[in-house]
Amino acid sequence: MLDIPDTVPTPFVIATEQPPRDPVAVAHARVRQRLAADLLGTSLVRIRTLPVGDSGYSELMSEAAWARSEDRSLLHKFTHHIVVMGDMPPVSQPDHGQALRAIARAIAEACDGLVYDAWSHQVLPHDFRHGVEHPEFCLADDWLATFISEGGGPSGERRVTPRRAGLQLTTAGLHRFALPELEARSVPVGNVFAAVTLLRCLAVTLLYEHWDWLACNPGASSRHLPDHAWVEGRDVWRYWAAEPTVTVGGRVHVRLQHAGEEGPEALPYLAVGPPSDFAGKPREWWNDVVDLSMPYVPEACRRTAA
Repeated sequence: MLDIPDTVPTPFVIATEQPPRDPVAVAHARVRQRLAADLLGTSLVRIRTLPVGDSGYSELMSEAAWARSEDRSLLHKFTHHIVVMGDMPPVSQPDHGQALRAIARAIAEACDGLVYDAWSHQVLPHDFRHGVEHPEFCLADDWLATFISEGGGPSGERRVTPRRAGLQLTTAGLHRFALPELEARSVPVGNVFAAVTLLRCLAVTLLYEHWDWLACNPGASSRHLPDHAWVEGRDVWRYWAAEPTVTVGGRVHVRLQHAGEEGPEALPYLAVGPPSDFAGKPREWWNDVVDLSMPYVPEACRRTAA
């Protein structure tokens, strides 16, 4: 059972050495999106400026994924963090999430800052501050990251070499939409790219199903998630919001199992693996099923119209 909160705290952090005196006024003056301007006058958005050492985000930013490694050299220059915190109702997504990020971009543009997305744990490119939110939402627009770590097998295999134990892939960014993050464990090194595609396509499927469900069940506090799902390889184009340039893959049946810590404050995770009726070993499933159905698309040109 998945709990549906009333709101999800959603922070964007602007690192700068030139904090404006009144970031709210700056956002009002610069933001170009109507919904973003409207949110600035509500209790759903709070903005505060703090010294780097007092914000609580300094260590997170230093450990984050950087979209451009050359931007990391700017980190030592920053003296302040401007925290743009939104309390986003899940049913209002993705519109409110895009509006909140538009506010962060407007402030970053005014103070030559870098934007850190706390949910996807990535520092966005420095020139991100000059852009505007695209009217068509897509996960590839820096809303979802996938992190790869060693030792994806059972706890007793943590010190086994990655080639033998496999790798673990974990998404970051779905929690902001009141969905579990996805994990793929014991992924053979040679099947990592296919696993990335699988998680991206599954994220697209779950996210749009989730929004449809929320629209049909206003005020619901929980929902049941299926323990199996079909993942379509063609959804990689939905991930990129792109027109297909080649025929991509087929369908993969996956099992979804609860993973992660227990407790009222724990964030939900789903482990993605072979379906319960698969008779082979997980390694065979990744190599013989997933790899053949989920070709990797590293990048795709976004379509000009939805």
